[in-house]
Amino acid sequence: MNNTENDKKSVHQGKNAKRLREAKGIKQEVIAMELNITQQAVSQLEKRRELDDETIALYAKVVGIDEQFIRNMTDDSLEGSNYFYDHSSQNRDYSTQNLTFNPLDKVVELCSEKDQLYERMLSEKEKVNNYLEKALDKLSK
Repeated sequence: MNNTENDKKSVHQGKNAKRLREAKGIKQEVIAMELNITQQAVSQLEKRRELDDETIALYAKVVGIDEQFIRNMTDDSLEGSNYFYDHSSQNRDYSTQNLTFNPLDKVVELCSEKDQLYERMLSEKEKVNNYLEKALDKLSK
């Protein structure tokens, strides 16, 4: 067998997709929403040795990487390399940073906070209206 055939056999596109997704700190749920499939379907995709071109293109777009990483990266090329990480802030103290979070969790959290603030605002407005009605009643007597 020649090197090209060996390389092709050692490429596991689903595993590549999973590793790159995890490296970017993206959860399967985010991929599922973007691909309009379930989280379980994403898990199954990441277990497949070969992915179709459309899936690779969409997955790469969501994760923000070049399709060639998913298509051609071998297990050997992943060992000890982290070339798909952002190194723009190499001198920072990462012990104080949380670099992985689910954007959907943040959206849900913000919506919840917004709802709580809105409820509190309505409650305060109701109190003010009651106070003004009582004041008007006293003035009219």
